[in-house]
Amino acid sequence: MYLPPEIIPCQHAGHEALQLATRHGTAIIALHGAHLLSWVPAGQRDVFWLSPDSPPEPAAIRGGVPVCWPWFAKQGMPESALRHGPARLVAWQVSAVHASSRDEVSLSMAPCNDARLDGLAPDLQVSLHLTLGRTLSQSLHTRNLGTQTFHLTQALHSYFAVSHAAQVGIEGLAGLPYQDKLRGMAADIQQTPFALDQACDRIYGAAPGGGSAFTGRYTLADAGWQRRIVIETRGSRSVVVWNPGSEGACRMADVPDDGWQDYFCIEAANAGPNVIALAPGAEHWMGQTLSIK
Repeated sequence: MYLPPEIIPCQHAGHEALQLATRHGTAIIALHGAHLLSWVPAGQRDVFWLSPDSPPEPAAIRGGVPVCWPWFAKQGMPESALRHGPARLVAWQVSAVHASSRDEVSLSMAPCNDARLDGLAPDLQVSLHLTLGRTLSQSLHTRNLGTQTFHLTQALHSYFAVSHAAQVGIEGLAGLPYQDKLRGMAADIQQTPFALDQACDRIYGAAPGGGSAFTGRYTLADAGWQRRIVIETRGSRSVVVWNPGSEGACRMADVPDDGWQDYFCIEAANAGPNVIALAPGAEHWMGQTLSIK
């Protein structure tokens, strides 16, 4: 496929990738897993953290924005299922591009024709869309081509680079109920401003009395770097907030022991009790738009 000058094939952190460039900055997306590796707004540092210990392909890449699809963790799946689904482990290819000017460029990607997504969801079709301009937007489009309803869980598992994970705040969570994986999925409500205590692994959902409404706007406030990352989600009924903490990082082969300090995950998601029942013939969009304030 023809690529405009704003989209350039490149190598990044050992991965075959595509670099998108506008006057507002650059973004790099790997062909392996359609994995967003980098976004550098003009004149600023990278928004994402990428592990220096990430294993080579075909293993999953640690950092950036992994595509967790069509299930999150192993929710609703047998124990033999691939953690976070197969999409992040297969080769993707460009299916469409658009460059309107030096201000904005976008592309669409889909798994390669020979990519084996998984026998557990053979009738689902997925594509990813990425737009780089003043902001960066990603969206996942899922279609059910089968005859049975599929219970879809998913996430854009964003690893945001921070000055120190224990010293950042997350705005937009106050009043939201959550399930705490570190406490056996115990239910609670965020009553106080969010701050990291040792480690965190939570699935937040809509506020009580809000019905199905879910604002989907969060801000990662990083005073150390004088940066505020605004995350606006759509088609996302939940948000996952995760950091493994010191002890958790020491148990992870693809994260340096002190690497937990360098990132915080805030993930547009449909997970926990917030599952998408995708009927035959139905489709669903989930995405996020990121901006720097």
